[in-house]
Amino acid sequence: MRTINRIIDTCMAVLSGIAALALGFLLIGICYSTFSRFLFNKPITSLVEYSTYSLIYITFLSAPQILKARGHIYIDMITNMMPKKGNSIMGIGVNLVGAMISGIIFYYGSLVVKDNYLFKVKVMDSMGTPQFILTMVIPIGMFFLTIQFVRNLLEDYKQLKEVR
Repeated sequence: MRTINRIIDTCMAVLSGIAALALGFLLIGICYSTFSRFLFNKPITSLVEYSTYSLIYITFLSAPQILKARGHIYIDMITNMMPKKGNSIMGIGVNLVGAMISGIIFYYGSLVVKDNYLFKVKVMDSMGTPQFILTMVIPIGMFFLTIQFVRNLLEDYKQLKEVR
């Protein structure tokens, strides 16, 4: 089990690294486009599309790592007032619902990616991007989100057993 967890953690770290690279290229591209527009009056025309696509990648590829670190927003006012047992029960419920929703989005997202690939659907943009390249990050991110929700659920369940 430790080996599987290590593999999953490595995959999530790689996905997060890809998201960080996309964010870095986005930052450099926007800076370059701003200066080239100002100095040479020649902006990068496809930067708007790249920005849109990179935001999709950044969101879905970094979400599992953020969930692992439990870096998502919690309502501290409520969780601080609740006893430890109540927090564990609420955590179990949130992780259970999150795992179910992520699993459903993973399933249907996979079907959409498969259809986009098989029917060779292209985005109506200046680059003629195949749509499956854009949509494939959704099931990938949701797959790892589902796994991480289940891992968090098991962790919260262990904490609940310790509190009793």
